[in-house]
Amino acid sequence: MKRKIYIGLLLTILLLPALFALDMDREQVFKQGVSAYVAEDYAKAISIFGKLEDSKEVSWELFFNLGNAYYRNGKLGNAIRYWEKAKLLVPSQTDVNHNLAIAEQLLIDKVVLPDMFPLFKWYAQMQKKLPLNITVLIIGFLLIVMIILLGFIRKTSKLQGKPRRASYVTVLAVFLSLILISSAITINTAHKRKNEKYAIILEREVNILSEPGKDATVLFILHEGSKVMINKNIEDSWSNISYFDDKIGWVQCSAIGEI
Repeated sequence: MKRKIYIGLLLTILLLPALFALDMDREQVFKQGVSAYVAEDYAKAISIFGKLEDSKEVSWELFFNLGNAYYRNGKLGNAIRYWEKAKLLVPSQTDVNHNLAIAEQLLIDKVVLPDMFPLFKWYAQMQKKLPLNITVLIIGFLLIVMIILLGFIRKTSKLQGKPRRASYVTVLAVFLSLILISSAITINTAHKRKNEKYAIILEREVNILSEPGKDATVLFILHEGSKVMINKNIEDSWSNISYFDDKIGWVQCSAIGEI
């Protein structure tokens, strides 16, 4: 057993310089992309940042800068796509949300939705911005506070020589309710983010068809930057998409970029 531990430690020590060098190389490449962006060579910046994305070692900063480069290069669809990718990692990041708000003003397809009931509207907005790790911490905090309060009530009951059953029940009811509500919101949000796939229209104008085939009937038209939900894919050729629930049709996969 000791021999295995020593071997593991030795391998870790030997791999550390390689991992450190890899991080340094990645940082250097990222700086090259930033330099190309500052020099207004946006195509080069996109190429450099794209290589980092292909390495699968991504971050919101990478997606944010990639979106900025696409925007400056006149590619609104890809700009929105990568800002949306950044938003998935940091839902409340100010710069990301600011850029998306500006891009929204440039969209051709604008849908005015009816006002939602304030509580439903708040819940929908919260789900978009809610970091799931924060809700897990809140649930853990509530559980700890509940245990501490119950212990305090039990201790004071012994000192006073009388049971405090009503206090126990009240504390349990309040905190269990809060924990259950927080857990339900967390599970619902996680399920929604896992199962709902979205994409951005990348081409200037795209025909949304009645079935997967170039000769199918055109149901409606969407323009660059519009956000759609992917219902299903047929291999890598066609996607069935929804646009604000009431518009559904088929589009070639090459015309959209998944978030």
